[in-house]
Parts: sequence; structure tokens; C-alpha cells
Amino acid sequence: MNARTVNFFIEPEALPDVLRAIDDDVLPRYRELPHFVGVVVLQSRRGTRIEVAGISLWDGALEDSEEIAAEFRREVHRVAGTGAARTTYEVIRLELREGPREIPS
Repeated sequence: MNARTVNFFIEPEALPDVLRAIDDDVLPRYRELPHFVGVVVLQSRRGTRIEVAGISLWDGALEDSEEIAAEFRREVHRVAGTGAARTTYEVIRLELREGPREIPS
């Protein structure tokens, strides 16, 4: 299993646009790819800015998703005026609880 992380800092008012790009553009296209397993998007307040970390999980090669990920990084730059760091990892351990769980807002 492989994972890709994308990390960037944004102003709080840019968060809705970034989440909209993830929900409306990135995720529907990732779901069409055969190796896509899931995604986690995290946020952490860093002073007056928000750090966003996205982790996508794949049960095969990442090549099919590279262009989608690059387009998202360009969209982050357009919306938030900031670059996004990208790293790939081999997942060596993953444990998930069975069944859906609601995430409180």
C-alpha cells in the first residue's frame, strides 16, 4: 500500500474553497481510479493560519493519480496563494475500525 501526503498553509477564509476543490474535483476523480483506497484531510491552527494535511491511500501504484494531485496543488496555489509540499510513502502499518463512524464537527 502507498500513501501520498500534501501539506500546505492557508488563511482561514480560503478553507471552504480548498475543501470544495477536494470534494468536487479531486475525490470524484480519485474514486474512478482502481487503486484508490481512501483519503484523510486534517487541519491544525498555526497562529493566524491553518495547516492542511491531506493523506491519500492507494493499494497499488500512484502513477494514475499524479496528474490529479498536480492539478490540486495548482488549485491550492490559485485559491490560497501558497505552494503545497508533496511526499509519497510506503504504508507499513494501517489499522482501521470496522464500520462507519461520524466525525463531529
